[in-house]
Amino acid sequence: MSESQSAASVVPSFWVDAVEPVRDFYLQKLGFEHMMGVIGKDGRLDFCIVTREGAMIMIGRPEDRIEGANEKYPTRRPVEIYVYVKDVDRYHDQVKGGGVDVVEPLTTQWWGDRTFAVRDPYGYQLWFCQTVGEPVPPPGVKMM
Repeated sequence: MSESQSAASVVPSFWVDAVEPVRDFYLQKLGFEHMMGVIGKDGRLDFCIVTREGAMIMIGRPEDRIEGANEKYPTRRPVEIYVYVKDVDRYHDQVKGGGVDVVEPLTTQWWGDRTFAVRDPYGYQLWFCQTVGEPVPPPGVKMM
C-alpha cells in the first residue's frame, strides 16, 4: 500500500466512453497528477488513475456497454465525489482562474466544511472541501 493510501481509503471508478478527454480535464484544469494508465489494443487509454493530495480517482472504458457511459450528460450524474484539499480557498481561485465552471459556489456549510463544486466532462460532480469549523445545525436539523 502506498503512502497516499490507507486501509480506510475509498477510490471511485468512473466509466466513460473515452478516457483521454476526462483525464486531460482532471490534469489540466483541476491540477491532478497522472499516476498510471493502461493502453488498449486500439492505442487509446482503457484505464487510468489520477491523484491529488492523496485522493485517487480511477477512470476507465468498460469492455461492454454500460448504460449512460456513452452519452455526454449536461446535468449531474447520480454519484458525487467529495475531495478534501489543504486550502480550499486557494484551490477554488486556481480552478476558477483556469477557466473551470464552478457549479456550486465557495460556501462555508453548516456542517463545518468550506466547499465548492465543479462538474467533469461526463457530468460527475466533484465537491472540493476543507473542514474549517464545528457543525452548527440550522433550526430543525437534529444530528446524532
